[in-house]
Amino acid sequence: LLESELRDKYGARMLYIAKHADQAVAATRQKSGDHKANVLQQHATNAKQWAVHIGLKLPENCSSSASFVRQERRDMEFLNKLKTYLATRVENIRSHIVKITDPDLFLEEALIKIDDVLLKEKVSEVFQNALKEADPDNPQFTEEQMKQLLERMNASVPIPRRNQEGDRVRAAVARIEKVRAAAQALYIYMGLPLAGKTSFRGSMEKCHVVVMECLNELESEYDTLVKELDDKDEKGKRIIQLEDAWNNVMQFTTEGEETPSVEDVGGEEPGDAKRQKTGEDSSSSGRIPMVIRSRFLLTAKRKVFSSVLPALKRKKASLVRKGPTACVKLEFGKAFEMTIYFVPLLVTIRAISTEAADEKSSTVSLAGGLRWPSLYQGLCPSDKDTTATENSNGNASSSSSNNKHNLHVLGVAGSYQSIGPIIAKKLEYASAQATYVLRRCFAETTVGKSAMASTEFEVEILEAGALIRFLQLARSTYMPDWVDVEG
Repeated sequence: LLESELRDKYGARMLYIAKHADQAVAATRQKSGDHKANVLQQHATNAKQWAVHIGLKLPENCSSSASFVRQERRDMEFLNKLKTYLATRVENIRSHIVKITDPDLFLEEALIKIDDVLLKEKVSEVFQNALKEADPDNPQFTEEQMKQLLERMNASVPIPRRNQEGDRVRAAVARIEKVRAAAQALYIYMGLPLAGKTSFRGSMEKCHVVVMECLNELESEYDTLVKELDDKDEKGKRIIQLEDAWNNVMQFTTEGEETPSVEDVGGEEPGDAKRQKTGEDSSSSGRIPMVIRSRFLLTAKRKVFSSVLPALKRKKASLVRKGPTACVKLEFGKAFEMTIYFVPLLVTIRAISTEAADEKSSTVSLAGGLRWPSLYQGLCPSDKDTTATENSNGNASSSSSNNKHNLHVLGVAGSYQSIGPIIAKKLEYASAQATYVLRRCFAETTVGKSAMASTEFEVEILEAGALIRFLQLARSTYMPDWVDVEG
């Protein structure tokens, strides 16, 4: 009888642990190391054994399910001790696994718990007073506002008609409005007095469900919506936008590819040549060494051999030399540019500036005196424009000047002060990802057959191939229909 009670009360939670424990342990091992992963694995193993003791059948995908044996003698002393374990440990173990494997479910369950806490008079008063003090506009939290927001949040979304492209956009806008209403409803609910919260009990969970449903729908339709809303040039081709720099970050690919050979640099594309993977291929040789600088390619006092320049030209890349240093630049439409440095290996992705770089728009590096472009390049208005804005007379003139220097990203327009730091952070992320891909390309020149290169010329040929491979990855990432320029 007690076993049946334990199965009804804890069975679902223990089966969830058994089903998702392996995934949670693997994720923990990758993010937090072996120690935390082993601790979580031990707790999950205990939970699986308890499940077997009370007569539950473990899922088929559960590892080591055959190694758990149900104890034959299960007297009341054993069952009471087991009941204590289940009452004190199962929920904690499951909570950790849910947090790792299903963050959305973890948030939903956390909101339900918080809702119960908010329905205490003292806690409710603290939140109500804190929200009123934090908002200088003296907000009013009323049940009427809550009803209106819940109606907007639960409004139906029109089903798009076939071959009516505008309907998809309208449906997406309606879902965004539902998300906005849910966020406002959460805010109002937190500020309601206790009597008001009691009338709308469970609203936090409902808001979360609506938001997740809308976000999942928007995610599934994102690619289609982007194609419909993309700006096109006179030839019907998509115009590259600044947000593409971080929406389509570079990824290193290894399948069916190797570092281009001398023939690839001089003529064929890296992906066109027929190659055969061998036992010495880098993908099977274990760890790839870290490479943070070019050994010979485009280093100080070293000339560029003739086959590199035509390869750069085909990718519409330009070689820039400043004193002893060199870099390669790629432009992507009129939105952003990529600069590749070699000592150290570094990639910067910045908005294209209409003005020449000056001392204020760059930062001096300690490595070789190079001058890295500022994250705010092309975003910050020039001193001349700023002065003109400050000296403008009249509301119409001032408004026109401000609108001229607004930043437009992801369909949002805002001032440099409000949106500039956000864009800079996104560009920093895209640059870091591109830097990783560049260094990974160069690392391929140090493993497998490439490691056999003994002379400076051979190493430089391999590094040139790595550079061309990176350029191809960059072009194909941000310009999927890219075709090399001939002649």
